[in-house]
Amino acid sequence: MRAAWADFAAVPDDRGFQYYAGWHGVPFGWCGRHDGDPLFLPWHRAYLYHLELALQDRDPAHGVTLPWWDWIGERDLPAAYGVRTVSGKPNPLYASAITPYAVKRRPDWPRKTSRAVGANPGAVPPPLGQRWDWLMEPTSYMEFSRRITLLHNNIHVWIGGSMGQVDWAAYDPIFWAHHAMVDRLWRIWQNRNPGALPPADVLDTPLQLGKPPILTVRQTLDVKRLGYDYALSATTVGGNR
Repeated sequence: MRAAWADFAAVPDDRGFQYYAGWHGVPFGWCGRHDGDPLFLPWHRAYLYHLELALQDRDPAHGVTLPWWDWIGERDLPAAYGVRTVSGKPNPLYASAITPYAVKRRPDWPRKTSRAVGANPGAVPPPLGQRWDWLMEPTSYMEFSRRITLLHNNIHVWIGGSMGQVDWAAYDPIFWAHHAMVDRLWRIWQNRNPGALPPADVLDTPLQLGKPPILTVRQTLDVKRLGYDYALSATTVGGNR
């Protein structure tokens, strides 16, 4: 994973990491799907799908997949993302340059990602296992989406730095492990609530994405049709899709 990520990050065109990171905030700003938005979960699932395909294109021989970070059960950042160096070299999963694709850098933009883990007293530190029953309680999609969004927001704020800013969050490699966990929790909830769907009026909405396939909400609902799945137990830690 680490070697594939380093190679992916070095690609300077629209096949590389900087291009995909820019879908979320600067420069493209296609996310906009957070508090109360029924597209929050589908858009980010499609985002993970595209990023994983692009990452696999860099390392087709090994079938690399995005890992999830189980902040329900784990107390801290995964070790793979939390160390600055590995074997005396910079760890590509710890920090990333910020060089937004196809735009001129502005002086006020950061040059690399940053973290301030635990510095915000308003954020609840992981593990968030005490929130498990509360999270899985709803039977309606919109209420589940509201609750998972709150836990998602808390993790962004707890990590701080780039992860605390929509414009730059996706440039931090931990963003992807965090959102893979969000996606996994949605999958677990879906398994418990078959047929609980987003509002009917958004099911055929095309999601704003930078490359085909441009998925609709409906096309994101079954992860197996997208070619992956998750372990569905509550406490499985650190797995892959």
